[in-house]
Amino acid sequence: MSVEALFKQALGLAEPWVATECDFNPEAKSLKIKIDFKRGSKFPDPESGEPCAVHDTRVRSWEHLKFFEHRTLLEARVPRIMCNDGKIKTVDVPWAEPNSGFTLLMEAFLLCL
Repeated sequence: MSVEALFKQALGLAEPWVATECDFNPEAKSLKIKIDFKRGSKFPDPESGEPCAVHDTRVRSWEHLKFFEHRTLLEARVPRIMCNDGKIKTVDVPWAEPNSGFTLLMEAFLLCL
């Protein structure tokens, strides 16, 4: 099993999301997992549910739970879609709330503290 496939399963990523790269830096005690989506993927309009083509992307990152005491960041190209009404909307990612700098698991951990 590849490292990317392992992290795809560990993070619970579903189609069209894939882990594409893992950058482990033991000196900096950090792990960066890059996430992308398959080329040609369509995402549902949040209002109508109709599948929409990707207009462009923005690179975003989120703090995730530590991996064996190493700071872990998820970095993803987040698509923006052109909806049927002509509006451009950012797709919600399944691992984080909109406009959050933390993954859902990290937020849950912080709330438990």
